Amino acid sequence: MIRSSVVTEYHDQQLIYEGYSNLIQGLFELMDSVSESAPVLIELDKQAEFRVPAAVREMAGVTDALLMQVMAVFPTDTSYSSQTANQRAQVNTHFRRAVHAFHLATANTGSPYSNTTTVAVAVAIE
Repeated sequence: MIRSSVVTEYHDQQLIYEGYSNLIQGLFELMDSVSESAPVLIELDKQAEFRVPAAVREMAGVTDALLMQVMAVFPTDTSYSSQTANQRAQVNTHFRRAVHAFHLATANTGSPYSNTTTVAVAVAIE
């Protein structure tokens, strides 16, 4: 990870934090929409059951790296440092919920996405 310069001007910190917060809010809304749409997306395309969670995980990794870089510009003794860390944790939760929505959408079907024990038992029996 490349270390960014620390921003010491309060006004600049505030502007960066506002931009960061707007990005966070957009990610919350996007992941909540993905979660709510999981059953419909799977019904429209059975491959969405696998592709969308994989894409969400990939986006989560890239987003986490970006948020870590933005967090690094705040001095550790400011409230912005702890607030951005808290928001980063919330973003990670929203990403996990989006992935789990796809597991839950297929949990009551004959071949649930997250039912790996059934697959493991079937392979062991063969």
